[in-house]
Amino acid sequence: MATGTREAMLGSAIRLFRERGVGDTSFADVLEASGAPRGSVYHHFPGGKKQLVSEAIESAGSHVAANFDRAEDGPAEMVDRFARFYARELERTDFREGCPLMAAAVAGAKEEAALPAANAFSQIHESLTNSLTDADVDGSRASSLATLAISAIEGAIVLSRTEKSTEPLDQTRRELRDIYAAALAPAP
Repeated sequence: MATGTREAMLGSAIRLFRERGVGDTSFADVLEASGAPRGSVYHHFPGGKKQLVSEAIESAGSHVAANFDRAEDGPAEMVDRFARFYARELERTDFREGCPLMAAAVAGAKEEAALPAANAFSQIHESLTNSLTDADVDGSRASSLATLAISAIEGAIVLSRTEKSTEPLDQTRRELRDIYAAALAPAP
């Protein structure tokens, strides 16, 4: 089934990027992890690794953004959900898999994955900034708070992986909750 093979390859690529990074993941790794036949690589991804990486990161970005941005939630809930999502993911994978967007973003200019990862981060940043602005936080402060949340959570994911504990992520989530509560509190 062609669609199943393609989706299996994309899913395997995302998991491998989360675990190893983009640069340390080869087509052979993706084929082995997905169980796809060797000939399927260029059938499904005629643009080669560049196309596979780009599509996998776009897919991962959409998934992360969907778990992060729900219009009915306020900014504090968005940040809390983002941190909790990654705490569950870290525990589920025994701290082997981090954020696929960060893995692609740090691949740098040598990998085409940096652009879709940057776009996904921009989308998340914009959603959170807009949510803060809608909650009457000043525009530049809203942007700064969005940057702080994304940066803190991504850094906490790295610390949680290295310490094999969700405590850094849990601490960050609690601190961000307090910072956001203060920012969102009505002026006296």
